[in-house]
Amino acid sequence: MNTTPSPPDVLQTAGNMLECHDFRDRHKPELLELTGVSQHGRATMSGLNDYDYQTLAQLTSGDSHNLQQLRTLTKSGIPNEILEHFKHIKCHCVMGLFPEIGRAWLTIDSDIYIWTYEQARDVAYYDGLSHLIVSVGLVKPRPGVLINDVKYLLLLTTPIEVIVLGVTFDDQNDPQAAVAEANGMHLMNKPLFVLATDNIAINVIQGSDDGRIFLGGRDGCLYEIDYHSESSWFGKRCKKINHSQGLVSYIVPSFLKVFSEVDPIEKIVIDNSRKLLYVLTEKSSIEAWHIGANFTNVRRLGRITQNDIASQAINLIKTVDPSIFKCVKAICPLSREDSNFLHLVAVTQCGVRLYFSTSRLNGQQQQFNYIPDNFNVGQPTNNSMPTMQTESETPKGLFLLHVRLPPGYTPNATTNKPKQVHAAHHSEGTMLMITTQQQEQDLLWSVSSAPFSNFSYLVESTALEGLDGIVWSLAELKDSIVPSVTSMLHNYRTPRRVVLLTNQGTHIVELLKAAHLLQQLLLSCKGPHHESVKMFFQTQTEREACVTALLLATSNQLCGSDIALWATQAFMLYGGEPCFQHYMNASNRNMHNNTMGSTTIVPGRERMPPMYMSTPMPNTGNSGAMGTQYTQPISPISVTQPTQQQQQHQHSALPVSDSSLIIYSAKHDGLYLFVSRMLRSVWKLHCVDENLCSRLTSNDCSILLIELRALRNFLEKHSVHDLSASRRMPYDTHLGRSSTVLMNNSQMPMNEHRNLTEQAQIEEKRSLSALNQFIKHACEVMSLWSILNDHQFQLLCQQLSPEHQKMLRCCTFRDLLITRSEVCAFLIIALINLYLKDKADVTEVSDNLRELCPNLYRHEDEVTYKATEILMSVKNCQSAQEKEQKLCTTLQMCLDAAPTLPLHSICQQFISVDFYEGVVELSATCASKMDPEEIGIHYYNNNEPAEDREGYTCFVTRMNYYKEVQLMLDCIYHSLASSRPDQDQSRTIMFNCDSTQDHHDIENRSKQTIKKITNQALRLKDPLMHVTIYEWLLSHDMNSELLELVQPSLGEFLRRSVSRNPENVKLIDLLWKYYEKNGHHSQAAQILDNLAMTRSENISLDVRIDYLVRAVMCMRNETVGSSITNGIFLKELEDKLEIARVQKSVLGAMHPLANSNPDARQAIKELNLALYDITQLYQNFADPFDLWECQLSILNCSNHNDPLLIESVWGNIINSAVDTPGSAHERSIQLFTKIELLVREFGESGPCFPFAFLIRELEIKACQLHLPEGTVPEKLFAMKLDVELLLEYYSRMISMNERIWANEGNEWHLIQSAIRVVTLLADNAQAIWYRSKRRILGKAQDIVAACLNICYQKPDTNRLQHSLKELQCRLQRLLG
Repeated sequence: MNTTPSPPDVLQTAGNMLECHDFRDRHKPELLELTGVSQHGRATMSGLNDYDYQTLAQLTSGDSHNLQQLRTLTKSGIPNEILEHFKHIKCHCVMGLFPEIGRAWLTIDSDIYIWTYEQARDVAYYDGLSHLIVSVGLVKPRPGVLINDVKYLLLLTTPIEVIVLGVTFDDQNDPQAAVAEANGMHLMNKPLFVLATDNIAINVIQGSDDGRIFLGGRDGCLYEIDYHSESSWFGKRCKKINHSQGLVSYIVPSFLKVFSEVDPIEKIVIDNSRKLLYVLTEKSSIEAWHIGANFTNVRRLGRITQNDIASQAINLIKTVDPSIFKCVKAICPLSREDSNFLHLVAVTQCGVRLYFSTSRLNGQQQQFNYIPDNFNVGQPTNNSMPTMQTESETPKGLFLLHVRLPPGYTPNATTNKPKQVHAAHHSEGTMLMITTQQQEQDLLWSVSSAPFSNFSYLVESTALEGLDGIVWSLAELKDSIVPSVTSMLHNYRTPRRVVLLTNQGTHIVELLKAAHLLQQLLLSCKGPHHESVKMFFQTQTEREACVTALLLATSNQLCGSDIALWATQAFMLYGGEPCFQHYMNASNRNMHNNTMGSTTIVPGRERMPPMYMSTPMPNTGNSGAMGTQYTQPISPISVTQPTQQQQQHQHSALPVSDSSLIIYSAKHDGLYLFVSRMLRSVWKLHCVDENLCSRLTSNDCSILLIELRALRNFLEKHSVHDLSASRRMPYDTHLGRSSTVLMNNSQMPMNEHRNLTEQAQIEEKRSLSALNQFIKHACEVMSLWSILNDHQFQLLCQQLSPEHQKMLRCCTFRDLLITRSEVCAFLIIALINLYLKDKADVTEVSDNLRELCPNLYRHEDEVTYKATEILMSVKNCQSAQEKEQKLCTTLQMCLDAAPTLPLHSICQQFISVDFYEGVVELSATCASKMDPEEIGIHYYNNNEPAEDREGYTCFVTRMNYYKEVQLMLDCIYHSLASSRPDQDQSRTIMFNCDSTQDHHDIENRSKQTIKKITNQALRLKDPLMHVTIYEWLLSHDMNSELLELVQPSLGEFLRRSVSRNPENVKLIDLLWKYYEKNGHHSQAAQILDNLAMTRSENISLDVRIDYLVRAVMCMRNETVGSSITNGIFLKELEDKLEIARVQKSVLGAMHPLANSNPDARQAIKELNLALYDITQLYQNFADPFDLWECQLSILNCSNHNDPLLIESVWGNIINSAVDTPGSAHERSIQLFTKIELLVREFGESGPCFPFAFLIRELEIKACQLHLPEGTVPEKLFAMKLDVELLLEYYSRMISMNERIWANEGNEWHLIQSAIRVVTLLADNAQAIWYRSKRRILGKAQDIVAACLNICYQKPDTNRLQHSLKELQCRLQRLLG
């Protein structure tokens, strides 16, 4: 799966910059700092100075534009059918609002009427009570307690009971439709719960977001209704709990309680984010409660009475009437967005605001909660940054920390002081107060700090609005659909709406924000080219004003309007330009009060008024308001990557150094701040929960996508060059920051300053380009997430591998947008696979992904999944023609999209449908497209030079593509191997001819397929494809198939393989066979000779001999020719072969010695390791180990003519045969057997066969062993030796008449042997050649005569003489 092409470092750069701006924005001064409490470490006051209350005209240096911060939206009366019932009123009437469902209510005695206040219709009523309705409340029920149809609980209290009714709506399928006015509201006739009041009237009802119900009684007690779906053993379904009644109340007698003072509860408000509840009593006392998770955790934190409040306020402000601090009329909780440490604001009857906290102020809270502007802004946010100081974990009480006087107390006040305040509402820095100016008409006061949110202290503007009647209730309108994540930009664009219910009807007003003020200003000035617009940017600070301008420029409602155009122009005109700031000296550093902060002075605090002073401060002008407190962060690129920056800006005269830091333009910072606020709600949000459910709904994604696409369109329309170019107005004195920089640079040479400016602009362009790519990437990621949400997200995630699931659980949207593009990739794969698994058409979802996520899901991805779909359909094709057509279509699609396809995945699918030709062609096409200039082939043809790095890269790339061909062949080969039955199976298959035939058919088809693929691949001209095929065949021992190939590239491949692996006998063996097969016999013989002579353990001696035999055969081939060189080489081969055979005999003689002689075992290894010359064989093996027969063979082979040595060897051979254990007969048999073998080998070899010596030695041994007469002659005659020589050598021995025979114990042994020789000759006289017969017989007669002569001289020889004479007569007859 291909991921986004945006470089990771670009996204990381944009992400680091976004986190810097987000961190600073979240840590800007909050209410605790604006009121001065954090700085001074104690309670403070404000509202006495002129700069505390300013008009909107001061934002634009004039009051001619009549800017408004409050606007009436609609007015509507009470429905006529309800007014008719006023005629029947008896004693009591109460009115109120249900903003949760967009309705108002009115009680007349015991009846209640409810209607939609925006259009005064859809009237619902309930008249099922018989007693007066005292109070009314609407609460969302706890989840799982009631049926789903009941969306809300309506509580009606009478003097004796509390009735709980169920509220339903027409459209039950849409839970959010309950707010829509078009849906009818219905009250269930039968109450769900009924509780007794115990004769205590309930004044107020308030519910929490989690469905808990709290009641305020006239007895001053706080109650809670605990309700369940069913009754339990320990209680009822519904019960009332008194949290104010402690253990002491049960001990004190009831008659004593009569004397205690009762302070009824008038108002209850709940801070759901902190689980805090506040109570306002009739006597202006305020209680704080921590309500916890359920009624068992409720505890009261503290109570402050009216007198305590007044006393503490008087200590802070002693110049005003103390009575203004008494009589608290309203309390409003402050959410975490309003303040982290201040929790409640109370409003007195005179409009004084009292700010409370449930935590005591201590040294820890006195630290600043914001980050100085120059704090590590160039570094990524990490643990080294100071963290936001939050409130104490456990609330401890109720403490007054700040008193804010209402308008009218400043020295130059232009408005009257508010009087008779009886209601108030707080929303995002705006306090609405209702005062009674006349008897039947109230006045709405709006005191708002929203237009001055960037000041370093609390500045507010005031607006008044006359109302038509007396206000009974006011509440903020809720959005009909509340997203799970809140969009800050949506809040900045959308004004808060507050509905006021009077006795004349409803009055809805909008609380306008900075974007609406700029819109009014642009309309009034008819464009941005006006001093007032410039002043607005200066007062708001350029960065914040740029964000405000972007809110208008990217608004979908204003798209194409003049307002959007003017806002864009203002953004460009007053957004400033980047520059470098040089820190010349310490004094200059202190001058940068808007960019730098000293160690003792907080940035922007130098002109801050001391909040605790009770006397007005002298007028300090607008300098404090004009200070640009927040400046641009330092570039993360220039800080974290200085080397890269210097490389990219080598043309610059002054490289960036530690002493020169970039200050980005307000346009740049405004864009980053805009995006950080846009994504803040999801930035650190985990993508999924533990159950793999998405944390974002489709609606949440839609809201984010609207914002992202609007900004993307803005950036596309206005390029990075436009945004970073200098387009300021000629009058740039309003840019305080730039003026300071110019002052610092006044001593800098002009060309140096120009180079720095150019560098700053280049750096800003890089940063804006990174942001642009990030926005495009974010649009695609969020579009993908929206698509996934529409496709059963949890089911998709369950298809992922465990590793991917774990990665997804740990992944935040920040990771997803910056570093985890692979998460998007495998989610897309899971989505497409879900379609393919269901055999559904992927065209629609693929087109949708291509349209919305073109970089996450590119063209090649679309082709991949379209090909997958076609290939899956191919498996079900019955027609061969249709199948072939689909395969060709798929292949052509893939060829067009190559080489960026996921080649492995496509090839595996080709293999699954037996489309092997497609794998070869697609792999070759990818390789050729990745290396169009054939650099890899050139690298291979040039013997792969090590210095050619580019060639090596292309070579590796091609080979990686061709690996798919090898994988395909592996698949086919494994199917072939699996089809072969093993030995056990073969015995069974012998009885099943059909099964055996099937296996043979599969094997034949697989072999044919491999051959077909091989031929197709070898038809390509790319030698690297050939190498791929050769390597595969070689690795699978398919040597015969490899040698059947006739391509010249095979010889080159084998030669290179042998050169790389000179000890690989297998490769060398293949190479000589290749030469022999292709007629290169001389080269084959040389390789065979080298093989035979190679010293290797992998080649045995028999194999070496075989190599030499084959080499001799190759050289004797008629195609070799008869040159002198070839003749010499052939003779050398023949000699080596002869010596090798001798070495084989030596090896054979060594084996019997191996069991008893370790040296013999080593000698055997050495003999198999290499071929030796004749001298080495004799000296190293035959002689040391007394291998006499081998010595004889060596002497014979070397034509060594040393009679004494030869006779010595023969003598050793005879002795070794005789000296063996056994009887004389056995030893004689062993002796003559060995002699016979040696006679056969050396009988005609001349010097190596000393015949006379052998006869004499054998006769001596026969005499010694006392063998029967004539044994030696008989054995020699049987060996068919030369008879004439035999007679000659016997004749010589007789004539010598040696004493040895007598010494051996048989003086007549030689005479007896001679008689036996002659007798054997006479017996075989007919076999003698007739021409030599007379000569041989004559020699026989001479031997007989010589023997007789000896016998005549010795006594006791009569028997021998008789035998000799008979033999002599027989010879005479043969001669005759």
